[in-house]
Amino acid sequence: MEGIIEKSSSNHKLVLDNYCKLIICHEEILSRIVKCFVDEAKHLTLNEIERLIKEKKSFQHLDKENFIPYSGKTNYDFLCTIDLSPRIYLNVEIQNDPNPGYSLITRGLTYISRIMTTQWKNEYYDYDYNHIKKVYSIWILPQSAKKNDGHINAYKIDEININGTTIERIETYDKGVLIMIYLNKEHDTNEKYIIYDNILTPLVTFLNNVLNYQEKRKILKKYGFKVIDKEIEKMCNLGEMIEREAKQKERRVMNLEHLQNVMHELQCSMQRAMDILKLTDDEREEIRKYFQA
Repeated sequence: MEGIIEKSSSNHKLVLDNYCKLIICHEEILSRIVKCFVDEAKHLTLNEIERLIKEKKSFQHLDKENFIPYSGKTNYDFLCTIDLSPRIYLNVEIQNDPNPGYSLITRGLTYISRIMTTQWKNEYYDYDYNHIKKVYSIWILPQSAKKNDGHINAYKIDEININGTTIERIETYDKGVLIMIYLNKEHDTNEKYIIYDNILTPLVTFLNNVLNYQEKRKILKKYGFKVIDKEIEKMCNLGEMIEREAKQKERRVMNLEHLQNVMHELQCSMQRAMDILKLTDDEREEIRKYFQA
């Protein structure tokens, strides 16, 4: 019984994870991410960026599965190109485990390298590296520690002049930027973040199931979102379903423990133990199926 419950919950969580990925690539969210963190878009308004994302000629979803011979396969949460004159590659990742046992920064830098490598034959050839396009990899960590809430770090290649006066053009080496965004699920949404609140508060609101749909909708309206609420409602409904299943699972496990304890202590039958515990018909049926399995 527990195996079936866990499998069901796991499937729901997978769907919930997919909703999170859909939310970060929604034009209302993505345009704010681009506006805040992509240098090449700083001169554009939010509406202009949204229009670019909606236009097929300037925006392209790329395959999330990346395979490089002898280097294995990687699955990105979201990968696209946006023509901002020049074109940039944008990768956005949601990482719920902030401490997976290795450095997420190193992993993020690896993603940038892979995306640059797979531009070969699409953007450049080995006889002309000038056409390699800049890659942004933005990592959102919604389950970070409270002390890190709202922290943002950026990592990129820079020129350090050790000796002499030779200075290279920045576009020759400015090819990759990794941005780590740390959020805490218990952030008080009534308190604004010091910087980039117009994207951080919506992200912490949408990606965590602390708030119900009506509370999230209130924040949607406050921050000027218009068409994303259907995705948020589906996500909230699924989150509530997962929470209910978790409580039901806990109750079922407790019923089994109590039943086994009563049968052991009173040396009675399962039927007599269920009568003593005053279990409902549904609870009795679940227990019978469990023992039959």
